[in-house]
Amino acid sequence: IDTGMLGGFILSCQDEDDGGIADRPFDMPDVYHTFFGICGLSFIGHLDKIGEDNGRSYRKIDPVFALPSDVVERLGLSAQVFRDAEGSVDPRLHMHTSIENNSDPR
Repeated sequence: IDTGMLGGFILSCQDEDDGGIADRPFDMPDVYHTFFGICGLSFIGHLDKIGEDNGRSYRKIDPVFALPSDVVERLGLSAQVFRDAEGSVDPRLHMHTSIENNSDPR
């Protein structure tokens, strides 16, 4: 995924007059697409770039629960995540329990 293009697309769906994010540029924004648009920007690191440009700090979003990571930690939420074929886990998922992926794709 080209994260620069994805971030640009999400931002192009933003309604700069009234706020919110739509499913495509120039459509009406809604809560659903605003929530997942912000999550998407967080996952690809785009919020960090926006924050640096504006002198702000944005909270990280936990990719399992789609909640701010600090909320997930405070509530003691945990999940099981699969390791990839090389036995690695995405760094954003290290706080969760990792398990072997024994499924055979053949």
